Amino acid sequence: MTAINTIKRIFLAGRLVVAGVLMPVAVAGSVTDTTSLPLFVIDTRGKIIQDEPKTDVFLKIVFHGQGNINSSDDPGNVYEGNIGIEYRGRYSQTFPQKPYLFEARDASGENLNVSLFGFPPENDWILIPSYNDKTFMRNDLAFRIFRQMGHYAPRSTLCEVVLNGDYQGIYLFCEKIKVDKNRVSIAKLDADDNAGDS
Repeated sequence: MTAINTIKRIFLAGRLVVAGVLMPVAVAGSVTDTTSLPLFVIDTRGKIIQDEPKTDVFLKIVFHGQGNINSSDDPGNVYEGNIGIEYRGRYSQTFPQKPYLFEARDASGENLNVSLFGFPPENDWILIPSYNDKTFMRNDLAFRIFRQMGHYAPRSTLCEVVLNGDYQGIYLFCEKIKVDKNRVSIAKLDADDNAGDS
């Protein structure tokens, strides 16, 4: 039995290129436990993920580079360690494919700023499900186009998620939007301010 119990798709060698970005092309096919996308393997160690508070779990991220195969049996080479994870959104929590917000944590449970996939170091990250996006590209493409226009948009990459050995599907891994020098770098204002730092 493989580490991934059920995968209902196979990735073809061909790729769709949109705005200079390689996009996965998925079709129904045979069962496999490998992917060319970054692979997020989450182990809750028997705990339940909920909508607040965050649950302490273990995450490993496997990615051997574009065009290479990643397996859930591989050691984590992008990240391997503790995270706090919870559901995010409201209506989207009712979907079979759940949206997640997580923060990287050190051994003592404190926030840990990490750089993932070359993104600036931070501790807050999001996994957006593709449940309502059968093209797997709406959010990612919108973010990329907006950045190319010179505006801030979350940096993102497509990935696949495995939760406790069960395949969850294709997700968009991205930065959580928040005021921070590495995210939305704007002055912090109080309610009575209209300019400058408070």
